[in-house]
Amino acid sequence: MQNGTLVCTESASGRTWQPMSNQGPPPSAAASTGSSPAPAGGAAASARVGDVCARDRAFGFGDGMITVCSGGCYRYALPEDLPPAPAGGYAKRPEWYPTLGQIFGPKVDECTGGPVRFSQPVIEPAKVTRSMPAGMMIYDHVTPIDHLYIGITALDRPASERAADAATIRVPAAGTVIEVSSLGSPTSHRVTVAHGCGIVSVYMVVNRLTGVLAPYAEQVGTKGAVAVSLPVRAGDEIGTQTDNPLDFNIFDGATWLPRFANPFSYAAGEAWKPYTADPFPLFTNGAGDALRAGVQRVVEPRWGVIDRDVPGTAAGSWFIDGTIGYTGLPVEVVRAATSQLPGNAVPGKSTYAWGHLTLAPHPVDEQTWIFSTGWWNDPTGDPKQVMIDRSGGLPAPDQLKPANGAVVYPLAAFSVKQPAGFSRTQQSSPDGIGYTLTAGAAVGFAVVQVNDNGTLAVEVSTDPARRPAGFTAAKRSYHR
Repeated sequence: MQNGTLVCTESASGRTWQPMSNQGPPPSAAASTGSSPAPAGGAAASARVGDVCARDRAFGFGDGMITVCSGGCYRYALPEDLPPAPAGGYAKRPEWYPTLGQIFGPKVDECTGGPVRFSQPVIEPAKVTRSMPAGMMIYDHVTPIDHLYIGITALDRPASERAADAATIRVPAAGTVIEVSSLGSPTSHRVTVAHGCGIVSVYMVVNRLTGVLAPYAEQVGTKGAVAVSLPVRAGDEIGTQTDNPLDFNIFDGATWLPRFANPFSYAAGEAWKPYTADPFPLFTNGAGDALRAGVQRVVEPRWGVIDRDVPGTAAGSWFIDGTIGYTGLPVEVVRAATSQLPGNAVPGKSTYAWGHLTLAPHPVDEQTWIFSTGWWNDPTGDPKQVMIDRSGGLPAPDQLKPANGAVVYPLAAFSVKQPAGFSRTQQSSPDGIGYTLTAGAAVGFAVVQVNDNGTLAVEVSTDPARRPAGFTAAKRSYHR
């Protein structure tokens, strides 16, 4: 490996990473057999850590992370393995980044019936109510969330009455169910459908598996996940919802969100993120009208915005130095790995998001900037979202550049100001369409400075009574 402590060696059982010895250099990659180099269109589809490879510096994708061929074996890729970023950022998918088919499987790319169109609503229009747009920053979702939260009418009822108003979840277009799994609760499931032609739909926090997925409910409850390849038709029932909004994503292999300054940071953990697509153009004959009408965001794109990076400024999402982006894992842990690393677990931290940071407009009230951090007061992780108070002429984060030096932003709690005429019967029901935010109590300060090298210096003070004069030894450094 690059730090010189591990090498790829060959034995009767194949090539593996071993501690460095004095027996000479690792075998040449040119002598490797049994694995193909990465195709021109993207990372190799099957390239787990320790798999043999034939061409040094060929990229792969395995165990949910980008890998790279080094000395005859694949290892996890590190930031220094990547070619230089193009001027102006990644306007299209870089060749080292996995395709959507490599992330979700080959069913994604099968295309026999022409462009995918959604002819059926995901939830019957009469049961759809106010929905949160993509781009929300909530709890340990420190970076903008890539899905809608579809509100349902059952949430306007007392809990004891919700079952009578259950919403049916349906597949909006024909496809193949490729994943059914538990999210850790008997009433929280994930379902993934490959529609072909590069389109994938994902449904999360599904309360009950019903309809065509009813036969899998017991297995998922016991095993946690079930391998499935189940053809479905448009309108087939896959679940019912009563307890919470439904998470709904669309990913499109032909889409590439260009305002992720460093897509490598998402490749480990949520590699699908740059493929997140606006679902509404896919719906036909009014099937998506009720969903669109209920989204709280009133400006285009109605579904939301998740790529908020503005290079050269403080705006967008950041990851604390010394970590591999979204995973929150220390670089040295990934560098030393010779086998699959566990997902969503960071040694010594309470959440994978402990090192995440976002400075971005709120997706419903675009005039209000949110300071979203995974480390508010506890270095092991205590996510928090607060409002940036720009009174006094402070620059917005997308205008904060190196020339501004260090800026001290007051931070405040915030509350929702409902639109005129809006009322709700239950606190669990989403807020009104087009609401705005109002500042509440002061909660502290953030000292922020954009560095000439593209990194961000940040220091959080949680004492609202003591305005910092500048940075102290508690300053943190973040990268894209």
